[in-house]
Amino acid sequence: MHVALYARVSTVRQADNDLSIPDQLRQLNEWCKSNGHLVVHEYVEPGASATDDKRPIFQQLINDAMQKPQSFEAIIIHSFSRFFRDAIQFGVYERKLGKNKVKVISITQQTGD
Repeated sequence: MHVALYARVSTVRQADNDLSIPDQLRQLNEWCKSNGHLVVHEYVEPGASATDDKRPIFQQLINDAMQKPQSFEAIIIHSFSRFFRDAIQFGVYERKLGKNKVKVISITQQTGD
């Protein structure tokens, strides 16, 4: 499957103490390799909160995912909080992407489907 990676940290402290962007990308790439997925794009958003969608790289990711034909079939993230912290907003974007047959997949958290 062709996939895009999305990595984000919200603060310098988080980048230093939590999961840095290089760590996220390393884990995401390793997961994709071990699961047979081809990474076609990496979207990196440093210093951006996931409480709203006013993130330039996030918006570019969504716009690219909604293109027809799409260049990737899934967005791979470390955890769902990297994509969106608000569950309702997460659901809105998950449904929007699903209409174009693009999935959101976390490498550390499973969903019911």
